[in-house]
Amino acid sequence: MTDAGALAAAAAALDGPPRLHHVGVVQPDFEAAEAFMALTGLKEAYRGYVEPFACWCLFCCADGPTAIELVVPNGGQLAKFNRGAGGLHHYAVEVADLDVVRDRYAARGASLLMPEHVKGAGPFLCNFLSPISTRGVQIEFVQPI
Repeated sequence: MTDAGALAAAAAALDGPPRLHHVGVVQPDFEAAEAFMALTGLKEAYRGYVEPFACWCLFCCADGPTAIELVVPNGGQLAKFNRGAGGLHHYAVEVADLDVVRDRYAARGASLLMPEHVKGAGPFLCNFLSPISTRGVQIEFVQPI
């Protein structure tokens, strides 16, 4: 899928302009996450463990409606992200129905990363658009539950 095709598919799948849900930043460990929060003035609102991705997700409050998610791997692929240094990992947009998003991308030759949607660290289900379709940009789709 071309970049233009991926953008067109995203717009069609979202039925309008996306609402940014959060931005995910991988941290190598909890100490680094605490230092990041102290430096940036973020306050942790809640955290949860996401087993399929082997990571803790710390959702932090910022000024405004968009959260910052600090992702702390507990082994797995995320521990290797950016050679273990962490960094900006993904942005997430809220959608009404992950199944509709999956089907619309599939009709355009793109797929979601996980075969089944995953219960996220908060009150939502999530899945990622395969980065093969976006030249490596990680886009997460979040469906509130």
